[in-house]
Amino acid sequence: MNAYLGVSERLKELFPGLPRALKVAATYMLEHPGDIATLSMRQVASGAGVSLPNFSRLAKALGYETYGELREVYRKQVQQSDIKEYHLRAENLQKTGSDISTREIWEEFRSSTLDNLTAIFESIDPDYFAGVANVLNESRQIFVVGMQASASFSAYTHYLAGMASGKIRLVRGEGGVFADPIADIGEGDVMISISQQPCARASIELAILARERGAKVVAITDSPAAPISFEADYVLLGPNRSPLFFESYVGTTVLIEALIGFFTIGQSSHVVERIERIEADRMRLNEYWKNKKA
Repeated sequence: MNAYLGVSERLKELFPGLPRALKVAATYMLEHPGDIATLSMRQVASGAGVSLPNFSRLAKALGYETYGELREVYRKQVQQSDIKEYHLRAENLQKTGSDISTREIWEEFRSSTLDNLTAIFESIDPDYFAGVANVLNESRQIFVVGMQASASFSAYTHYLAGMASGKIRLVRGEGGVFADPIADIGEGDVMISISQQPCARASIELAILARERGAKVVAITDSPAAPISFEADYVLLGPNRSPLFFESYVGTTVLIEALIGFFTIGQSSHVVERIERIEADRMRLNEYWKNKKA
């Protein structure tokens, strides 16, 4: 467990026995970690509505000599992109980016991207992954869900898988309508939910409903602690560390492509005919650009 998670757990353990003022301070730290990382203790105390010494007392209760030492834990966590206040991470990016060279920024991005990919291939058992793909193969229908930043990746999943099979359903939620696309979901079906922390409310509620109806849920997410992980039968983890202010979806893309690849392997020989037919129809409908001067 890293230092930030350790502090959060310790705060929760200490909370019941804390004096009222320290409870207020602890609540503020749990709910506003970005403020702890970027604001002065005076600003934090003002925001929490308690006097300045309470945060020093709380730091000591957590095992730190000074509030500054505790604040450093939060500051490092912001740099690692594990605190979700995007505007604070953007501010931190601008501040640190102005102090380092373009090459250093590029190297940080390269390193975090490669680390994310390495973590995927080192942590996922190929047999487990193939087993998840087999669940898709044996399903009656496959519903694909992705909201907010994950929406385009659910569309990409639908696009790829839809070439290999006619049983793929995309749950868009257009106009705020979610019930209609999943009206027929039930036993024998699978829902693929692509959702990174902070998870979209609709993604969680759809997963809960799917399981209540007897369907299986496959979550593609960034952490075993993500809310969607607790509502899934199968979890595929794609770390999303990035020095930028937003989470990386490189790992998610790799998982999607590999999953649909394994899924296609498990399809019948008719999949080739289906893809060939789709390609022919695309050509007939003139979907691709052609240089008419050639």
